[in-house]
Amino acid sequence: MFKYEDNNYDPTFQLKNESIFMIGNGYVGIRGAFEEGYPSGDSIRGSYINGLYDRVEMIHAESAVGFPKEYDKQPKIADTQTCIVFLDGEPAQLVSTKYENYNRYIDYNNGETVRSYEFITRSNKRAYLKFRRLASFVYYNVVAYRIEVTYDGEIELLSVLDGDVRTYANPDDPRLSSEQKQLMKVIDLGENLDTSYLLMETNYTNLRQATIVKHIVISENEYTIENSIKDSKIETKIASNNHLILDKICVFTDSLRYTDPLRSGNETLEHLSYENYETLVEIQKNYLNNFWQNSGIEIYGNDNDQKNIRFMQYQLLQNVGIDPYSNVSAKGLSGEGYEGHYFWDTEIYIFPVLIVNQPQRARSLLEYRYNILDSARNRSLELGHKNGAAYPWRTISGIECSGFFPASTAQYHINADIAYAFYMYYQYTDDVMFMVEKGLEVIFETARIWIQIGNFINDDFHIHEVTGPDEYTAIVSDNYYTNMMAKFNLQIAYELYNYFYEVENEVISEKFRVLIEKINLSNEEIEIMKKASDNMVLLYDSNLDIYMQDSTFLTKPMWNLDLDKRPLLLYYHPLTIYRYQILKQADVVLAHLLLEEYSDLNKMENSYDYYEKITTHDSS
Repeated sequence: MFKYEDNNYDPTFQLKNESIFMIGNGYVGIRGAFEEGYPSGDSIRGSYINGLYDRVEMIHAESAVGFPKEYDKQPKIADTQTCIVFLDGEPAQLVSTKYENYNRYIDYNNGETVRSYEFITRSNKRAYLKFRRLASFVYYNVVAYRIEVTYDGEIELLSVLDGDVRTYANPDDPRLSSEQKQLMKVIDLGENLDTSYLLMETNYTNLRQATIVKHIVISENEYTIENSIKDSKIETKIASNNHLILDKICVFTDSLRYTDPLRSGNETLEHLSYENYETLVEIQKNYLNNFWQNSGIEIYGNDNDQKNIRFMQYQLLQNVGIDPYSNVSAKGLSGEGYEGHYFWDTEIYIFPVLIVNQPQRARSLLEYRYNILDSARNRSLELGHKNGAAYPWRTISGIECSGFFPASTAQYHINADIAYAFYMYYQYTDDVMFMVEKGLEVIFETARIWIQIGNFINDDFHIHEVTGPDEYTAIVSDNYYTNMMAKFNLQIAYELYNYFYEVENEVISEKFRVLIEKINLSNEEIEIMKKASDNMVLLYDSNLDIYMQDSTFLTKPMWNLDLDKRPLLLYYHPLTIYRYQILKQADVVLAHLLLEEYSDLNKMENSYDYYEKITTHDSS
């Protein structure tokens, strides 16, 4: 029940399994590549820090006003995974007929991944190899490995700290970068017997990142340890015989969070001076025991569902940001899909889970959004608005990082999604101080945008030229999801303004007054917000008894092309997709889920039945 297990090594599934068996803690993430390497198959040997970024030029074939000129990109940091195993000089790898009893699992109780197998050497001798690793949930800067080899002969371990890292690329997949980039360069490196370090720096943003590795050798026999520096990597060779255990305690820091990353990393390592892998496991185990007791979702009567929900919760624990510098990227910390960018998925899909069982972690996600509020204000001006905040569709540092505006910038609903999460936090926690210091400002500034991209026609308020959650239908008028979420954003802005305007607490009242003066928000502007919310157009089709996705969606033909070619965006031009009733993501259905008070049960059921049949679920 508390384990995800795989007993079959298949080289064709290496990339997938590197994601599944990643380790992370919200700050650092390490893909599940094999320490000793692979005999064949693809691999993305990646390590990442949440929130760390460089910037690269964005090239448009035809540019226009407001198109991003550069974008954030998550770099790989130094590789600490590699530890090649030699047995009497022969490298141990999972070559067919050379190994038996392969086993790999994620232990949800201990918070580690474990892999083991028996290797058969050329001389027909057997070796038992076991690899364990964890990313500490208590010491967020710390990752640890344990490599254990039992063999009747000479054992040599070659541990590598490698700074020659480049991003992964696939020019045929729009979710990935089209070219490899070396975003970080080594500016300092060194070693001292059992410890080695690399100090790296991003090329453009000049953010620094330090990695320090301490080797702890456990052996009943004599052993040797020696280091060598080769260009941008440090190799540490440990040799013994019969039975050898190596613990690698790795510390990661960066200049987003630390003034001097290398010094801070050394201080952290000094604090850990008496702890090896096993003591870190005990600390991890105690943390998780408390976590599952307080936050674990239990499903009775269906073991398969329980295993699935446990896996999902564990992945959230590993990948959700832990501080105001980070959020949740589309692939978490498991890889480079979407280049480490943060989307609206955080507020709508992840935040509701966290607010119930990890409200402090949920709050840190909101603090990140508040921290990039000024960037959102700048983006609003770039788009031609006179004030307010337009949050970027995808970003790390706060700038817009998408060059395809029909499926990104046009998705203004991200403003309302973020406001929705702030209000949800307030409802659940009653954290008045947080709201008056941060939350209200975000809600007011996001609400301002709707007045500028919408307009009144015969007292009805319409919103034009936007894209809803369904990215297979772009640049439309009166998208139901967008209008409904905007209606809510405007409504809560009005209600909160009036509530805090009359609050009797002097401290809260003064902070509110300062905020209103800071953003120059008037009673007249708030009244317009209320009018727009009250008169928001939510299009309805009486024949089908459903809400219309937008003003033209139901007039389009049904999809009559090959549905086996999926995801569709990899096989068809966007304009072809836009001309049909075909959905990538739930749109109207999602709106009903989030704000059911704006509809009734019959319409929600009818909408589900209608839209589900034409939804491809191409997006995760």
